[in-house]
Amino acid sequence: MVAVFKMMILLKKKPGLSDEGFARYWLETHASLAKKMPGLRRYIANVVRRPPGREPEYHGVVELWFDDQAGMKKAFSSPEGAATQRDTEAFTSGLTTMYIDEHPII
Repeated sequence: MVAVFKMMILLKKKPGLSDEGFARYWLETHASLAKKMPGLRRYIANVVRRPPGREPEYHGVVELWFDDQAGMKKAFSSPEGAATQRDTEAFTSGLTTMYIDEHPII
């Protein structure tokens, strides 16, 4: 298995934004900016489905894959990374960032 640096971010949508509006902005606008970040090897947008009768705690989970942590830092400090981070404020109200060590079982 090839070693990579994986980052996951839990996203909360901006108040007043519909679930559909959140997903559309993320997938059609924001993802186009993110995929320009240098060194980004993989970008997976996971849109959370609303559980019956309640608001989900998070509305999306994004997976970002880089060669290593140094590559991630370089990507986010680039002009493309800065633009992506600024744009996050257009559709989210909060986020939680996690660095991941993946252990596939099956």
